[in-house]
Amino acid sequence: MPLYQSDAFVLRTYKLGETDQIVVFFTRDFGKLRAVARHSHSPRRHTASYYQPLMLLHAILFGRPAQSLYRINAVDVVQSFRPLHEDFGYLRCGLYMTELLDATTHEREPMPELFALFHLALEQLPQAPCPMLLLRLFELRLLMVIGYTPQLVYCARCAGDIQPHERTFSPHLGGLLCTACAPQVRQTLAVSPATLEYLQLAIAYEADSLPPQPLDPSAQQELEHVLHLHLTARLGHELKSYAFLHL
Repeated sequence: MPLYQSDAFVLRTYKLGETDQIVVFFTRDFGKLRAVARHSHSPRRHTASYYQPLMLLHAILFGRPAQSLYRINAVDVVQSFRPLHEDFGYLRCGLYMTELLDATTHEREPMPELFALFHLALEQLPQAPCPMLLLRLFELRLLMVIGYTPQLVYCARCAGDIQPHERTFSPHLGGLLCTACAPQVRQTLAVSPATLEYLQLAIAYEADSLPPQPLDPSAQQELEHVLHLHLTARLGHELKSYAFLHL
């Protein structure tokens, strides 16, 4: 059987019998893969603590190309992200990003750009002046990578040009609405000029940098609300870890 080698993050695990578990990896080179970790619950196995979220591993798996479940041949820790495990605030942010990554990826679909984005966000988290704002930027850039960038230039309903005074956002349609279309669409929200400007800047900036201007607390809350509704509309459900962010 062929071997598959790649750096990988653990997205989640679940038990398989008394001593084994299934590990869901997000690999850099092969996308999301599921693999069996034999005897991983045994305290004698030095790899038992490896299979948890927020750990960058190098995994060697084997199995047939199209099968749904692989076997783990070997695994080593590349980066442990220890600060994220030692601080509750960082931990909940990291787990939220992990669940979001899991919810927006498909098995055996390589997405190296998304892998790099997640890796960078975990590295930036302990140094971020505002971790919650970093989460918003991660959400936005993830949406951009998977093809759901919020539409801020053209009306999401009629595709006409959006004018500066038009700031009605439709989560269901995924963007701003013109004055003519806004009354025809249900469940919309008005976006402030500050939040809209920040969104536009964030979309234009590179993934490894932050927009230069600060964002006041009310605009940060509004930004979170807009992106949360947009994400929920795309996913069809709310992430379980979202409520965990605000404990």
